[in-house]
Amino acid sequence: MSGVSSSEKAYRNILEAILDNRLQVGVFLSQRKLAEIGGTSIISAREALKQLQHEYYLEHVPRWGYRIPLETRNLIIERYALREAIEVMVAYILARMSTKDFAAELHRRAEECDLIKTDDADGVTRFARKHRELHLYMAECTGNQLLYRELERLGLRSLLNQSAKVTWAQEVDNWENWHRNLVDEILSGDTCRAQEAVHKHIQHGLYHDLKKFDESFKASQEGISG
Repeated sequence: MSGVSSSEKAYRNILEAILDNRLQVGVFLSQRKLAEIGGTSIISAREALKQLQHEYYLEHVPRWGYRIPLETRNLIIERYALREAIEVMVAYILARMSTKDFAAELHRRAEECDLIKTDDADGVTRFARKHRELHLYMAECTGNQLLYRELERLGLRSLLNQSAKVTWAQEVDNWENWHRNLVDEILSGDTCRAQEAVHKHIQHGLYHDLKKFDESFKASQEGISG
């Protein structure tokens, strides 16, 4: 990683460990252990840990350490609500803009997403990355940096990575053009169509994430009672 700072190196290494499921959800880790995973000193790792907290990948509990946050049903709903509020506004702005400068690039990125097969772990990870890039690019195209930063800060990457595992792997009708159709609606020039398309897109992810959460919770309760 030539030219990369120690804190950036730690950020990348710890994030990779999180996304690769090498860190167990809910298990507390010390700064020292995370610095080892990051391949840097504790001082350098601290900046990375602040960034990972900021992006909702980690949470810090005093006297206990850091952990990947435990999901709750309410937290899933709240994160999706915030994401939808931001992205529906993004769709509204883009639908009102002259789109010729970025339409081709939006279609290219959407097609990249649609062509990725999500039938293995590598495909899911690649899809989550490309999916995130597409949505952040749409926010960037609005020229509104606050919308872009808030969408990024929401932990979109972690949200979409989880969603890809439990949702997008379950292909939907017209999957081959799922994101290309979304982009077409956003670029239609019709603000209502654009906003409704994004609403349906995000609600699809919320529905399946909640379904998966409820199934996991039910299984865990049955395990306890058994």
